[in-house]
Amino acid sequence: MTAWLVDRTGNLMMPAYYLMGASLIGIVSVLALTETARKPLLGSGPCVATRAEAHAVLRGEREAAEMDEGYAAAATASA
Repeated sequence: MTAWLVDRTGNLMMPAYYLMGASLIGIVSVLALTETARKPLLGSGPCVATRAEAHAVLRGEREAAEMDEGYAAAATASA
């Protein structure tokens, strides 16, 4: 690619310009990324440090499921 650019333009600095352009694209890409350090990955299970924290998470999930069931039962009863 750079040999073709040098051949077409006659400018021996074209490989350097090409590299600068590629570097600029890389820098813009990195700046556009969001930081995900210390955040759980999408779709992964909850991360907990202690057993008590794990029980609290499970308790919250059970309560949410019970609320969903309650809403579903209310919606079918009113329909």
